[in-house]
Amino acid sequence: MDEEEFDYEKLLDTAYDSLPETMKTDERFEVPKVDVINEGKMTIIRNFAEVCEKIRREPKDLLKYFLRELGTAGEIDGRRAVFKSKLSEHQIQNRLNSYVETYIICSECGRPDTELIREGRILMLKCEACGAKRPVMVRKAQPQTPQKAAVIEGNTYEVTIESVGRRGDGIAKIGKFVIYVKGASKKGTRVRVRIDKINGTNAFGRAVP
Repeated sequence: MDEEEFDYEKLLDTAYDSLPETMKTDERFEVPKVDVINEGKMTIIRNFAEVCEKIRREPKDLLKYFLRELGTAGEIDGRRAVFKSKLSEHQIQNRLNSYVETYIICSECGRPDTELIREGRILMLKCEACGAKRPVMVRKAQPQTPQKAAVIEGNTYEVTIESVGRRGDGIAKIGKFVIYVKGASKKGTRVRVRIDKINGTNAFGRAVP
């Protein structure tokens, strides 16, 4: 296989050029970074209000989640959140990442443009981008079980071509991976693709019999 064909920079250029505009917008979303300081036995998130504004959630809701997940007491102090125990920035950032995964990101299109609504006694996540709705289900973390990659280099998968990039590659998705398929240029077709290269959450392959 020609090494130049899989030059990382070329792969990234191809991937970005091929993405539909909705996917390009989603790629720019990043979980905000918490600004944490410790004062004695207290922990303060100095940019708590900014974090809530970025993820479009009420401060009281995010605080309630943090208190439950971190097993501590705390309160909102102006634009800050103050916890009555010593916590690390890493602990808080990990909980925020989990919150975004569960309460923000649409499981259908992967975008953050969502809102929380209640249908009876069930808390639902509604996507403003694609219209999908799902119940919010909090999964218990299982750190003892290594997470398997959804796509593995060298393996073959059956996928549906969801769109076609400007360069003619078919575009499919498996989990969080965007798959670029050479030799599959018809939207809606079901094809087998052998994965030749993976770069981040972009995978590049070709249609096979």
